[in-house]
Amino acid sequence: MLPSLSSSFRFPILHSSPSTYCYYSPLTLTTLHSSRPPSFLRPPSLLPPPPTLSVAAKPDKSGEQKLVHEGMIIESLPNGMFRVRLDNEDLILGYISGRIRKNYVRILPGDRVRVEVSRYDSSKGRIVYRLRTGTPS
Repeated sequence: MLPSLSSSFRFPILHSSPSTYCYYSPLTLTTLHSSRPPSFLRPPSLLPPPPTLSVAAKPDKSGEQKLVHEGMIIESLPNGMFRVRLDNEDLILGYISGRIRKNYVRILPGDRVRVEVSRYDSSKGRIVYRLRTGTPS
């Protein structure tokens, strides 16, 4: 005689290890280990996600985090290199990124730029953006 599906009957479910069984009741769908229903039956959370902290470092393709600073071009050097005075008064050697080279962005002494500086060598940086001036031209 087949057992009827009553509240006392539970379905065995075999997990990764052969000696571990987890029983689910067909009526309540709770486990023996927990009184919560399985995750596929829980409603989605109505709380907003926790806020993330913004950091002044962004990872690049190699996974290394670069520090992003702003500064002013002091001197133009050969081969797309510039002396840049950062806002924290550091003087670094900046080279222009490939995207700026590709789009023929002109950088002159006196321009404000955004520079990515490596954590390992803080005397060199890549110029990634030329900031716009406040006066319309």
